[in-house]
Amino acid sequence: MSRVDVVVPCYNYSRFLERCVDSILGQVGVDVRVLIIDDASSDDTPNVGKRLAAYDKRVEFRRHDVNQGHVATYNEGLLGWASAEYSLLISADDALTPGALTRATQLMGCHSELGITYGMALIVTDKDGPTEITEPVSNDFRIVPGSQFLQFCCANCYNPVPTPTAIVRTELQHHLGGYCADFPHTGDLEMWMRFAAHTCVGALRAVQGYYRWHGANMGSRYYNQMLGDRRDFAETCEYVLAPLSAQFPECELWLKLMYQRMTEQALRSASEAFNEGDTTQCRAWLEFAEEIAPNLRRSGRWWHLQAKRLFGQAFWHRVHPALNRFRGIRETMEPPEALLRPKWARRSGQQIGWWPEPT
Repeated sequence: MSRVDVVVPCYNYSRFLERCVDSILGQVGVDVRVLIIDDASSDDTPNVGKRLAAYDKRVEFRRHDVNQGHVATYNEGLLGWASAEYSLLISADDALTPGALTRATQLMGCHSELGITYGMALIVTDKDGPTEITEPVSNDFRIVPGSQFLQFCCANCYNPVPTPTAIVRTELQHHLGGYCADFPHTGDLEMWMRFAAHTCVGALRAVQGYYRWHGANMGSRYYNQMLGDRRDFAETCEYVLAPLSAQFPECELWLKLMYQRMTEQALRSASEAFNEGDTTQCRAWLEFAEEIAPNLRRSGRWWHLQAKRLFGQAFWHRVHPALNRFRGIRETMEPPEALLRPKWARRSGQQIGWWPEPT
């Protein structure tokens, strides 16, 4: 029976904590331990955590007197506490599906080249909880070479791994080190890419966990956050791949593809912001595109956007439908978040995660 140590960081998620821990303790076919780390929550987390630890000897509860931040909390559990063959880091507001740990550890037990295995996840919101999965559980899996995983991250500009499903080999985690404080918002991406630089990645077709989406403000703060996410993503990929050029000669091409894709996304978001009358966001996205693409002014899409800005929004809205009819084009008005929230539409019941196609 495989042993799995599960670290559950919690900050003001007392209302979700018991459900998360129950989903871990209910896993069959594995020997689990749970460490709940309360990072100085101001809600009822201490009472819930202590009660869970008193009820089941497999649960340990710790509380920080002073908030230490999520990176330090993650590393405390993964590096300072976890000792089983396998480890999992799962936020207190997420949860596992039945059999998730057994499916992952069995695959890794049969394939020693895997340092990390993930699966699909279902989105849940603040208003709902994990829904019962009625479809048959898939036994399909893929063994993804590290180079393919790294290339995918760059070419698609998003993190393909739902964090609550990522099971790692503890010994390798200790060897690679913990989460990087330089990337507080993309630390999980940096970690998975670091694993992929050393091992193959396992992908399970089964739904392995529930990822809670808390929603976001659709105003300027939300778009500013998306813009910051793009910068963080690019910096993370550069950081991981820069020292790997000898191991992966294609690194330079991967980064080039990443910046091309990111530039296209930024220009489309700038155009959508212009269409909605948000000149501030339009300018911010345009400046970002110019920042990451020195030769941007050779782009037809850039000149198209400049023409729109020159004529002004009112004039453009009058002539644009006629131009499209003349050119036989039907414009798709995708919201900006659809362009930047890759293929992960954040709605309840949506399945997320990258399922690699056979090569």
